[in-house]
Amino acid sequence: MADVVIAETMEDMDENNDGKISLTEYVGEFADDDDMDNDGEDDKDWIEREKQSFQEEKDKNKDGYLDKEEVAKWIVPSEVNFSLEEAKHLIERADTNKDGVLSYQEVIENHDVFVGSQATDYGRLLHEEL
Repeated sequence: MADVVIAETMEDMDENNDGKISLTEYVGEFADDDDMDNDGEDDKDWIEREKQSFQEEKDKNKDGYLDKEEVAKWIVPSEVNFSLEEAKHLIERADTNKDGVLSYQEVIENHDVFVGSQATDYGRLLHEEL
């Protein structure tokens, strides 16, 4: 799914189809002073913040463009890392014999660890929506 979102973002923003997004393409039509309305000052502030974000945060290799990998780091949420860290934390807390594997008994004995977890809460919320 992430690959599709990245590809669509590249397709939408890469106006000259060179496989990368320039600062001008990133900021887009808002950079054109002729298009500004009564809130022109707000638009200018937004453009400056976005330019700064592009140059200081998103353009990791500082070449003036966003390539596919840089777009991925910008677009794809990092919750995946949080989920992995939460899973590691749960195993570490509940794995009482420290063998790296949770037994049924360890899960039962440490149910309070799982009940308070964001990972299991997400599962509960997902189940309720279905």
